[in-house]
Amino acid sequence: QLLKITRNFSPQVIAGVSWYKERGLSNISTGGVLILVILKTIQTNMTKMRDKYLHTNCLATLANMSSKFHSFHPYVAEKVLNLFTTIVKKYTKMRNSLLGVGSELTPPDSTVEYWESELGTLEDIIRMFLEIFNNSICHSGKNNPVLLYELLHKRDIFLPFQTHPAFSELVINIESILGHLTTKLEEKTESQGASVSVDCVMEVIEEVVRQWPEDKLQKGAQLKFEYVEEEKADDFFLPYIWTLLFSNSNLYWDTSRITLKV
Repeated sequence: QLLKITRNFSPQVIAGVSWYKERGLSNISTGGVLILVILKTIQTNMTKMRDKYLHTNCLATLANMSSKFHSFHPYVAEKVLNLFTTIVKKYTKMRNSLLGVGSELTPPDSTVEYWESELGTLEDIIRMFLEIFNNSICHSGKNNPVLLYELLHKRDIFLPFQTHPAFSELVINIESILGHLTTKLEEKTESQGASVSVDCVMEVIEEVVRQWPEDKLQKGAQLKFEYVEEEKADDFFLPYIWTLLFSNSNLYWDTSRITLKV
């Protein structure tokens, strides 16, 4: 939310992250670590808690950072696109089922209203991700060739959105630069007479983003979301924090003396 913190936070590189268990991480920015934590929170929320409020706040945090994304770690870029791809596939399957295409849905509450609500939530998440990609390309694309590489690698996932009424405007910039990159790579492949290596692809991307005219992008205002605290927020947060301490601190608590309830 605070631009000064966001600007200074992303580029700082740390040698390693010992507490991250999914894989070893080295030479990753503090911003990259924060993105991984947010992505993990979104994944956990989607499978367990299903709290729309938490989704909104996580995505708003990413959106506020997106114009200052800097030096994406390859693993971070891969995780961002993998999560986006998973959400898009889930949305597509659900939408097709509601339209009578493909397999039927078998929800715990098998009402049309239930799945329309779920579909609306996924549509909001996809829209936020597209705005994040678009904002990053417009305002910090030159600092993120690795993210552009991953977007190019997963380009097919964006193609259906070109004609989607809710998403078509959000993919104009994405398709513009990815289309240009594809053309340049095809020219490179023809000149070499063989497929290009990953290093060669990165060289092409870095050259393109250096020379890319900014007037070819439809720039909008930088995304900025602000957290507005509701009245009596302590009534929720204090019991919630104490519940987390009770459940995860491995300390003994006399349950007969606990009075705070969520």
